[in-house]
Amino acid sequence: MIRRAPLLIVAAILAVWANSISSPFVYDDKVEVVHRAIRDITTPMAWVLYNPGRAVLLSTYAVNWAIGGLDPRGYHVLSIVIHAINGVLAWRLASRILTPVRALFATLAWALHPMATEGVTYLSGRSDALVATWFLLAIGLWIDDSRAPNARARIGAISAAVLAFFTKETAAVLPFLLLAADLFLVAGGRIALVDRRRYLPLALLLVMMVGAQLVRTGWPAPEVPRSAVDHVISQAAAWGLYLQLWVVPWGQSILHGLPGVASLWGLGAAVGLSIAAALALRERGIAAFAAMVWTLPLTMASILVLRETVPEHRAYLSGFGLWLFIGSRLPERWPIFVVPLLLAALTVRRNQDWRDEPTLWASATDRWPQSASAWYGSGQALKFAHRWDEAEAALQISYELDGRVEALDDIGICRVQTGDAPGARSVWERALRESPGHCAALNNLAGLARSEGDVRAATSGFLSTLRYCPEDPIAHYSLGTLHLDAHESDRARFHLRAYLAADPGGTYDRSARQGLTELGVGP
Repeated sequence: MIRRAPLLIVAAILAVWANSISSPFVYDDKVEVVHRAIRDITTPMAWVLYNPGRAVLLSTYAVNWAIGGLDPRGYHVLSIVIHAINGVLAWRLASRILTPVRALFATLAWALHPMATEGVTYLSGRSDALVATWFLLAIGLWIDDSRAPNARARIGAISAAVLAFFTKETAAVLPFLLLAADLFLVAGGRIALVDRRRYLPLALLLVMMVGAQLVRTGWPAPEVPRSAVDHVISQAAAWGLYLQLWVVPWGQSILHGLPGVASLWGLGAAVGLSIAAALALRERGIAAFAAMVWTLPLTMASILVLRETVPEHRAYLSGFGLWLFIGSRLPERWPIFVVPLLLAALTVRRNQDWRDEPTLWASATDRWPQSASAWYGSGQALKFAHRWDEAEAALQISYELDGRVEALDDIGICRVQTGDAPGARSVWERALRESPGHCAALNNLAGLARSEGDVRAATSGFLSTLRYCPEDPIAHYSLGTLHLDAHESDRARFHLRAYLAADPGGTYDRSARQGLTELGVGP
């Protein structure tokens, strides 16, 4: 069985993830994959110019588009293939530092774990799975070169590092992971035995890529205001939750309601994780390397201040470090493989939650009933499923929990769909009282007036939107079509062109271009 371990790993992954192939696009997939991904496979420079730090990732979405358009099945197949490759690479690495039985156990426990679903089944999480491919490949080749100098292995490792840097920003920690592999797996923890000259190309690559990213975009702005103390302690709490979910995978969610503030739980997690890391580093060897695999990717991912404190896909590669450590400590007895079997069953069950978006978000509201974001996501999912009454109820809970005005926008849409136009108008007017100049509410009221045949009120409403949001694409498109219907060519031309400039390739791109063609002009 050990000799056929790679085939066993691939077969197990394919079997466990087979029920995810028909899952739809969900949550950020609709933005990152459906709307933002560059689809022309013949223009690789477009991927680089759009986002150089993710050009390789974007190329995979372009391949999917070229083969199957927006059929999600092709995207899922490729994500499963990437995960299967990772399983083989993880086995290759683990078998170099553990006994065969322990290596197979650690690889299967990680590869069949339900915590991997956000890196595989969630298509927006592909970035973490794909960057892990280059990490695992680079580390394995680097160890080969460290143990027996091999120019081809070294070049392969550096090439994998380059691909990692063009896949996701977390690749910035890869040189440090390679150093950890050298230090703890080859040099016995003695830095003097590490050939530091080998790191010069990696250091230059790191400086060039980080420098280019900073010059191009600057340091990323925080998605939400959060003090440094709150961020550090809340991320410690997030790490504690990641650890719990990788050990006991119960309570997974597309969105966790862990607040981004300092707490006793977060402080305790910080202390506990620090002690565990110190003990692992004292042991050196496999324990220290496994601790670095757990820590370094999460550290890089946790630096940025994001709205979501605990995206599960962030911990995709880190989980391999944890199971390497666990595998190194377990006895070499075949009964230990009951664990991967149980984890595989839980993964099949977790993939069922991804079969439709309302089900996925229902697990979030069950797990975090006090999270306004979870209820808002649930309301959005139910709205897209045309389950209007259920959507309004979920959105109302979200609004009551944190007063977000966006929930009122969607409540109004639900009421329009159920024939309650006066109720929709009432809730959008309430949104404007709470947030004067709220452009979505202005657009919705103008759209309602248009549907009722009041062209003057609709035109006035969309113009009001542009006073607050001069580049609002919906307002420009709507005004363009209103003026087109009224045969007001100059105004129609202006607004349709403004729409195309504000939302290139957007929902109404084709319609706007067709309108300009009717006017006898190009975009």
